[in-house]
Formats: sequence, structure tokens, C-alpha cells
Amino acid sequence: MEYTNLVTSPFGIGEKLISELLKRDESVYTIFASAKNVPMSFIGKPNLKYGFVKFDEELYFDKNLPRRVKNVFHLYEVYSGSFLKLFKSNTLATLLLLDWAKRVGASTFVYFSSGEVYGKGKNLDEKGLPHPHSFYATTKFEAETLLKFYNKSYEIHTVRLFFPFSKNLDQGLIPHLLESIRSGDSIDTAYSIIAPTFIDDIIEPLIKLREIKGNHTLNICGSPVEVNKLVEKIKKISGKSPKKISTGRIELSGNNAKAKEMLGYNETPIEEALKSLFGG
Repeated sequence: MEYTNLVTSPFGIGEKLISELLKRDESVYTIFASAKNVPMSFIGKPNLKYGFVKFDEELYFDKNLPRRVKNVFHLYEVYSGSFLKLFKSNTLATLLLLDWAKRVGASTFVYFSSGEVYGKGKNLDEKGLPHPHSFYATTKFEAETLLKFYNKSYEIHTVRLFFPFSKNLDQGLIPHLLESIRSGDSIDTAYSIIAPTFIDDIIEPLIKLREIKGNHTLNICGSPVEVNKLVEKIKKISGKSPKKISTGRIELSGNNAKAKEMLGYNETPIEEALKSLFGG
């Protein structure tokens, strides 16, 4: 069977993307690590099928993916852990998926990279040279370099997403800040200014990417904000506080003009987005 969309992670961004695609009556195939990870809400849902792949372990996963697929949304990643786990999950798994997509005749491959590949800087546009500081960001950039070897097989779009957050997203800097504040733990980050991105704002632009011809890299990011001020906003909305907060000097924000022009991307005001995380 041919599926319209493959979404490589059904959690966080993937959950929202899958939900929207199903509302449009499109077929979706997604991936879980094992059967125990499948929520009841996914079982028996029309136009939705799933397979089981451990991207950080398996080298041969063709049998657990569709025989044909039109659009690939490669969202799966690991943000922290051992270097080997990060490399297998973020770089090697991407290479294997790129090769699989070529064999099954995919027409579009959307790769989720990270704004962290830039390392640091203000209002960075897509022409900025990557200079990743962390091992995580390095694995994402390494995966980006592999894409060019497949850009004649299908259209590839690279989304450099800056500091994503939403109610059900549990990986990344913002989720870490939120959890530290909720639990009263200490916050220690190398960043002083970041560009938080509300996941609800990016779903429509992601779907629109399928209509864009060629191979493009796009920054998707919110407006820059000081980490200290962001924590104060979260404290005010949640009524909770971290034990202490220590920030560094790294500033990292992107220029999202290209995404706004090509995809109609728009930002939800940060206070409104944060309130949604706490039922406000």
C-alpha cells in the first residue's frame, strides 16, 4: 500500500502533525519504538497505520516501513544521552531513511534539523555558516550534509527549528526549563538569549512545504527573548519557581523572513503560547 505521509515520530510535533493530516483525510504511517508505546487513541484510527523501529539500534528497518510513500517528515531525534546514541539516532538513522526513501520512490523529504547548528549569533539567516557547539547540534549538522547526496532523488527541505516548545514536547531546552520550574530544580544553561518557537505555529507551514519545488533550508523560529525574562514569564503564569537560575553568554536567534514569505509562518505571542502550556 502507498501512504501519503510517513511521520517518523508520533510524539510532540509529530502528534500535532499527524492529527492535522488525518483531519484532511490523508493517510499517515508513523513509527513507534515498540507496541507498548502506542497510545489507545491511535488504535483503530482510520487512515493511520504504524510500525515498530528502534532508530538508535536498527540498521535494517525496511520491513517495518511502507512499500511506497509520497512525503517523508523526518522528525525523530534524540536530544541528550551518550554520544553513540545521539549519532545513531540523529545521523545514521537519517542516512538509512534517506536511502530507503529513494528506493521506495518518495517525492518529498522534510528533514527537521535545529537552529543549534549555527552555534551562536543574532538574527541569523539561512546563509549563515553552521558552527555547532554541542554534540547534539553536530549530529544534526552531519545529517544535513548527507541530504545533498539525495537531492536529485526527491525534493528535500531542511527545517532549522529553534528551541521548540508545546504542551506534549519533552525534549529540548524549553521543556527542560519548564520541568525545572515545575519541580523547583535549578536551571543552568549556557544561553542568555534564545528564540522560542511554539509548535502549534509550525504545523500548517510544514504541510505547505510539500507544495514547494526545489530544495530549501528554512529557519523556523520565534522572536528572541532573554532566558531570565522567559523564566520570569513562566514563573508568573505557573506560580512556581526554580531553585536558582544560572545563564551563560550565548545568544542564538534566527531570521524567519524566508519561512514567513514562503510558508505563511506566523508567531503566537509568547505569553499566550506559554499560558496554553498551563491550561490558561
